[in-house]
Amino acid sequence: MFASDSKTAAKQFRFLAEATAWRFRSAGRFVHGFVLGKLRHDPVYRALLVRDILPADRLILDLGCGRGILLALLATARTLGMTPGGKRATGLHLCGVERRAADADAARTALGSETEILTGDVRTADLPPCRAVILLDVLLYLREEEQDALLVKIANCLETGGRLIVREADAGSGWRFTATWVAERCCALARGQWKQKYCYRSAAQWREKLESLGFVVEVQPMSEGTPFANVLFVGRLKPR
Repeated sequence: MFASDSKTAAKQFRFLAEATAWRFRSAGRFVHGFVLGKLRHDPVYRALLVRDILPADRLILDLGCGRGILLALLATARTLGMTPGGKRATGLHLCGVERRAADADAARTALGSETEILTGDVRTADLPPCRAVILLDVLLYLREEEQDALLVKIANCLETGGRLIVREADAGSGWRFTATWVAERCCALARGQWKQKYCYRSAAQWREKLESLGFVVEVQPMSEGTPFANVLFVGRLKPR
């Protein structure tokens, strides 16, 4: 459980970040350093652990999980008794879906049998009934109609009261959005993805879309310590 004192909680999270990154040591020095850097400098990971956002039971599904950084963080927190919101992780199951085979393999290396990592495309993957679905910086890579279809599929697989956690850039945030777009484009070029296209929406448009699917939506800024325009949407599915 994280301390109520912010300085102590920050120290606890740094310890948790280092323990999580250590899981990736066999994937190579670069991957280990990359994971540690993400956990230290990307505010979304600490927010999901310290705030009362994620459930502590049943299935959490991370779509487009990459190297499994968030899943590894949750697994490590469970092992150390530092679960989201300070709740006991009773009956918690973790699963990730990742299209890139190399990243999926890195996730499996870090997580072993603790978490199921599926290699597949989130647009076509079968989604099991679950308590929570996480999409961190995923929807921007899909066309608008693909985004809509995936969100409908997620709404259909979530339990009543289940949570959808989405982080995306706010296309209506001026220069901060421009900084986000430039950074994303540079990353794509570094990966050799010269033709990568993006589909962004404003925070108001994302909220309207999620509410139209039956979610009660809370919007939280998620760019602390960065120049970017990231926003976290926490949707709770209303009874059908």
